[in-house]
Amino acid sequence: NNKEILVMEVKNKLTEPDVDRFVYTQLPRFKVDFPKYVPYRLIGCVAGLSVKEAVEKYAERKGLYVLTQSAGSAKLANSPRFKEKVFA
Repeated sequence: NNKEILVMEVKNKLTEPDVDRFVYTQLPRFKVDFPKYVPYRLIGCVAGLSVKEAVEKYAERKGLYVLTQSAGSAKLANSPRFKEKVFA
């Protein structure tokens, strides 16, 4: 089974506590709240209009994709060597 689902948390200003809440509280509950996705690989992503570089790196270390605002659009802020974490 190679099905994947990407779950995203979006904030105006993304902080480290937001990342922790997403990783340790919200992602673990996702398949409980949405049982039809139990057989899927769960990938996480955080996004924010304002994201400090330290928070980008923190979220990446947690295995999350990171989206930030760039010239009226969005850009992936992860390093080229980033490897996402499968949360469940």
